[in-house]
Amino acid sequence: MKKILFYLLTAIILIGIFGGIAFKLKKNKATAEERVYHHNPTETPDLSDKTSSSTSPADAGTLVFTGSFEPFRETKISAETQGKINLITVDAGSIVTKGQTLVRLDDALLQLQLESVDVQIEGLTADVNRYSILAKADAVQGVQLEKAQLGLKSALVQRATIKEQINKTSIKAPFNGIVYGKLNEVGGFAAPGVPLLHILDIGQLKFTINVPENDLKYFKTGQSHEIVADVFPNNKIMGKVSLIASKANMGNSFPIQFTVNNISNHALRAGMFGKIALTTKN
Repeated sequence: MKKILFYLLTAIILIGIFGGIAFKLKKNKATAEERVYHHNPTETPDLSDKTSSSTSPADAGTLVFTGSFEPFRETKISAETQGKINLITVDAGSIVTKGQTLVRLDDALLQLQLESVDVQIEGLTADVNRYSILAKADAVQGVQLEKAQLGLKSALVQRATIKEQINKTSIKAPFNGIVYGKLNEVGGFAAPGVPLLHILDIGQLKFTINVPENDLKYFKTGQSHEIVADVFPNNKIMGKVSLIASKANMGNSFPIQFTVNNISNHALRAGMFGKIALTTKN
């Protein structure tokens, strides 16, 4: 009898537990369904927040291309030889002219080598003169004169080599421009391939736009077009087409580049934006 009561009690408890679990699961399902969005085919979607672009009738015959200005030339100057930097004559923002000395490297050792070669040349020149006189009098063999002459030629070549190395310790501006960045300081070490100064030429500028293939017909190399810089809308700037790309870029458009003369005081800067507007109406 006790065993029967035990089994009945156990069964009642298990039924209660499983019943509670089933009820909880049903309740959770109902809550989840309430939170799920169900599409109503009779609803009208709200498109009021979507933007659209259109061309007004007044602008239907006008094409506008946006582009940016770039330096006509730019370079990072480095030394052709290695050495300690003794002098930098410019700073960031300095205006430079072609051929101006910008950086001087230590050339003390080269100057000593040059003095040594000059002494050798002086002695060899004296030997050549002396042997020339003696050879005319048959007092020495001609081979001695030839050796002195070859020694003199070798010393002169060595002197020219050292002079060229000394010249390379003076680093000069390759073109007129502005120092954009000073990348080293006096006391630093210069070596081939290590940039010292960054120079831009913005006396002229390049202006580049990207044009879809259907609009390439409006541009020809050598043509002039008016460019309006965003920051100087009242300045008339003419640009001449210098390049029409023969290959599309990643956006499937074709870069077209114009050469532009800068306005007074080099007010146009690399990185500024501008526009070209074309009228396509017949």
